[in-house]
Amino acid sequence: MPTTRSAAPIFAAFLLLLPVLYSGSYFALVAPEREGFTHHGATYPYRYGGALAASVYWPLEQIDRRLRAQV
Repeated sequence: MPTTRSAAPIFAAFLLLLPVLYSGSYFALVAPEREGFTHHGATYPYRYGGALAASVYWPLEQIDRRLRAQV
């Protein structure tokens, strides 16, 4: 009797893991208590990545700023 395996559980686990990795890497890189880091004349609140990190994490940074402003 042939057994068929589905890739759906692995795919679902991967999709659920992506937001956790994205937000975890954001919180590992952001340094909100500091003034920020200057790179080529611009100031970024990230420990590493500069403009690239600012563009990648822009949506999560907007949520973070709204939530931390209320605290």
